Amino acid sequence: MDSSDHAARARLTALVHTVALAAAALAGAFCFPLLAHAAPAAGTDAPDFALKDLSGHNQRLSEFRGEVVVLTFWASYCGPCREALQTAGEAVAASGGAAAVGVSLDRDAARAAYVVTSLGLEFPALLDADQAVGRLYDVQHLPMTLLIDSEGVVRGAWSREPVPTEQLIQNIREHQP
Repeated sequence: MDSSDHAARARLTALVHTVALAAAALAGAFCFPLLAHAAPAAGTDAPDFALKDLSGHNQRLSEFRGEVVVLTFWASYCGPCREALQTAGEAVAASGGAAAVGVSLDRDAARAAYVVTSLGLEFPALLDADQAVGRLYDVQHLPMTLLIDSEGVVRGAWSREPVPTEQLIQNIREHQP
């Protein structure tokens, strides 16, 4: 094999590798949105997680199995989140037989605790300081509220604005066992 054949073969091999890499990059660019994690949709199982509450005790979402759960993601810097937390507490109290759980995306437990205390919340407030659960649930906007039925299936999702109390009460009652 002379040097011109070797050079031609090397160029052809490089071209094939370049085309293959470009095809893989394009496939990744088009397929990635399809494969990326998205917020749990209505009718899908709510992913289980474990977080510490503001007292330092571990709590798992699955511990609430058997109850309808109003799960609200919030942060101390989010004004509408305060209303969403109050709505969750009021709706759960009015409906009876449901549980409310708040997941704070604050990195500072003291700030989250201040909000919980100032609002007089009587349901668990869990701290997601590294925002791993926020990523698991693909929280894009705060507040984000999910209604999860007694079997752990998401039945409703709202974000950016608090859910009207009456609507949340009605949804809780529709999904109670």
